[in-house]
Amino acid sequence: MSEIGQRWYRWWRSARYKLDIALQGTPQHPEFVRAAHYFADGWALNMWQVMQPRQLAADLRCIADDGFNTIILVVPWRGFQVDQLQPRYDPFYVRQLHRALAAADRAGLSVIVRVAYSHQILQQNTPNGITLAQRLLIDADTQQAWLHQLAELHRHCACYRCFRGGFLCWEELWHAFGKWQLRKLQPRQKLAEITGFGAYLQSKGIAGVDAIPPAEAAAYTHYHAFVNHRIREFYQLACTAFPGLSMEFRVDKDPLQTETGIQWLSNDDYSDLVNGRFSYWAPFMGAENVGEQLDAEQAAHLLEYMLGEITAQGHSINHVVDQFNFVDEAPKFKGIHAEIQPHQVAPFLALAAPLLRKFSRGYGVWAHRDYRQNVLYNPRFLMGMRGWEVVRGSCKTRRRGGARLGSAALLRQVLPPVIAGLQRAVFFDSLILRVEVQTRQAAPQLRMRINAGPWFPLQEAPDNALSVEVPVDYDMVLDEGLILELENQGAALVISTLYLYHYVFRGGIRSEDGRPAQHHRALLEFNSRLAGAACGDTKD
Repeated sequence: MSEIGQRWYRWWRSARYKLDIALQGTPQHPEFVRAAHYFADGWALNMWQVMQPRQLAADLRCIADDGFNTIILVVPWRGFQVDQLQPRYDPFYVRQLHRALAAADRAGLSVIVRVAYSHQILQQNTPNGITLAQRLLIDADTQQAWLHQLAELHRHCACYRCFRGGFLCWEELWHAFGKWQLRKLQPRQKLAEITGFGAYLQSKGIAGVDAIPPAEAAAYTHYHAFVNHRIREFYQLACTAFPGLSMEFRVDKDPLQTETGIQWLSNDDYSDLVNGRFSYWAPFMGAENVGEQLDAEQAAHLLEYMLGEITAQGHSINHVVDQFNFVDEAPKFKGIHAEIQPHQVAPFLALAAPLLRKFSRGYGVWAHRDYRQNVLYNPRFLMGMRGWEVVRGSCKTRRRGGARLGSAALLRQVLPPVIAGLQRAVFFDSLILRVEVQTRQAAPQLRMRINAGPWFPLQEAPDNALSVEVPVDYDMVLDEGLILELENQGAALVISTLYLYHYVFRGGIRSEDGRPAQHHRALLEFNSRLAGAACGDTKD
């Protein structure tokens, strides 16, 4: 289709959905939100790259069958917008967004979008999410591009009845301010002027601070207030481009060491928002965090304390706990953060249901399905050969994803030094390559290597897949990047998906292949309790 034809098609599609909305009247959304973040069979950093249109209906039906009435879509700034100086958008991401929204319409599920998400696995990983956020905070052109993509996202979403609204998350900006604190003194002095911190201090009549202070400095209390002030400003700016936008605020408090002990600094809770707000919870919040295992009553007490505090003891309950992480699998905090004992999750959820009804307007789970933290770009070939180099032989992509790898073919993907999903705080000494095979005529003979190291043959694995675990040099991968090479030494075959990972996030609701997991039954009962209490829901 020509570019003009594509424009006419987009215009016709938008007009059709707007007409449908007008004819059907005002969309009705649940009073009480029971949400699941939707990542298809990927994760937040590659969901749009792996979401298969033919699987959407079944995925959303499964979410609805598990008692949810809403999905949360995480829309990345990088990826959705491909140029932050002359705003342009990736048509593949835009098509995927429309597919997800249309499928939610058909499934009767409401949709909430998290806007301007910082992280995404891309072919070019520069600037990274934090660098781009820092540019946003100080550069007028980047700010205009940011607003442009927010307006563009709202324009696409508003065509669908399922669209309930969106929210900006504090995380997209907070860590950018934190990175500035790690610089040496002279850069921090310059940054105080560039970022507006100096002008802020002057407006407050505060003297004696000429640089962005490190976190342990007494002046951090002023910088902390400045950060909250600036994030509020950017939220208000975002609302001009995305009508009705809400905010996920920073529930955690920040420690400041003083002569009399630790002073805990609270953050802006956005309790003044008339259109609601978003929060989060995990068992570590308020706990001692020495690796303790909590029982149901202990965890429920921590939840009730947090909900009471952020709602002024029930006077400001218009918020959704969009990440209700009753299972907290963050690898860098494993063995440190408090966790709920696995056999205590079901009784905890029974205690949590009335607390959420009393102190909130809903909740969401981060991961409806467990996921492998796959670091490969375009691992399903839905975007053609983007990110892949055919070094030798032939590799032809298929219209609905997957690729036919010819005999003696050699594929290569080069990942940048800072690879999304691989963190310095999480050590690993090996990576797993899993290749899912769609069709084959004989026993496959694939082998792989990383960074020109030794070759490793892939072995048969369950579910028509091949896999191998390969030792890697942790420092080399994070400092120099990663080159994956995959060679077919046998007959031609069709591969559907590749995963390169070292960690599997487990939320315990459904496994990577969609089967019910450890806490599935407890979750069904939890949603049933909330649905029974939510008798005013219009879509339940």
